[in-house]
Amino acid sequence: MNINIEKNENSTLFRLEGRLDTVTAPELENAINNEGEALRNLVLDFGGINYISSAGLRVMLRLKKAEPNLAIINVSPEVYSVFEMTGFTEMMKIEKTYPRISLEGCEFIAKGANGAVYRYDDETIVKQYFNRDALPEIMQERENSRRAFVLGVNTAIPYGIVRIGDGYGSITELLNATSVTKLIRANPDDLSQSVAYFVDTLKEIHSIEVEEGALPDFKKWVLEWVDFLSEYLEKDKAQKMRVLIEGIPNSNYMIHGDYHSNNVMVQNGEPLLIDMDTLAVGHPILELGSTFNAYVGFSELDKTVVESFLGIDSETAHRFWRLSLARYLGTDDENVIDDVENKAKVIGYMRLLRRCLRRDGDEVTVNHYRTKLTEVLDKVDTLVF
Repeated sequence: MNINIEKNENSTLFRLEGRLDTVTAPELENAINNEGEALRNLVLDFGGINYISSAGLRVMLRLKKAEPNLAIINVSPEVYSVFEMTGFTEMMKIEKTYPRISLEGCEFIAKGANGAVYRYDDETIVKQYFNRDALPEIMQERENSRRAFVLGVNTAIPYGIVRIGDGYGSITELLNATSVTKLIRANPDDLSQSVAYFVDTLKEIHSIEVEEGALPDFKKWVLEWVDFLSEYLEKDKAQKMRVLIEGIPNSNYMIHGDYHSNNVMVQNGEPLLIDMDTLAVGHPILELGSTFNAYVGFSELDKTVVESFLGIDSETAHRFWRLSLARYLGTDDENVIDDVENKAKVIGYMRLLRRCLRRDGDEVTVNHYRTKLTEVLDKVDTLVF
């Protein structure tokens, strides 16, 4: 076995090459023990390991007991299957080796809370995650997609993992699919078909009841926003905000959590939902608040925001939002639409104000969303519709 050691302030990396068996396992263990107190956060790079025996597994077990933060990376599928079969993947951090790809020249599709989606080729899209250690997020999103599919949502399920730079991405097969956003851009004067795809898919999601505890409760997240925002609002407004959110009925019906037209693809006339990492349960108003932000809220101070995000002008975006809300509610009554929009604005402005405060937003932006939230709190007595 060849062993190369690399050290930095935070970790000690052992790059290994060869077989990890009865002969070589003691060599590795001795080399690690010889580091003594200089050893920091042990990482074993298995990129060159093509075989591991039971002796190698026993050494890994002893190392894990001595080094609780032990991580094993770049493990081949064959060696990983041994770790998985013997239960080691449940005891320690073990990462498979994944193929590397470049997104240079790829068409940008959408950007969400946790990553950006690109079309890689005619058959596949790739989601690049912002978090460099996104494997748990990828696995959770795959599970969310699988759960939604089983429950009847027409969703594209990620099937592969890749490395992109120093981070990760997931691959989903979407043959010749196009986003609803592209349909909007192609025919901005007639949004009827785009609205139909968008709203009918949303209503399908909201009609699905999920087993208790299977998905996160979005209302609990919003109650955390209330706790955070209360100190930034006048006392009576903060109290009303809390009463409104607490008054939202608990629900086990599915919501997407980041629903906008970039995340609805159309394939052969059939809509497909993507980007499932924010899947949760909750009342529809929680969903509509986020959707309002995508088309109106985010771009209130800068109209170029929605143009950059969706590639459509702010007027078209606002019109699409209002038409979508009308179809969702099943009415053309402007008073009804205005009322539900105001309820959605409470959620939307809460989210935007919290986002600005947490990211040290400029004073003008913070004051704008605080004022908007304060104004809309005076217009509603319930968020239920």
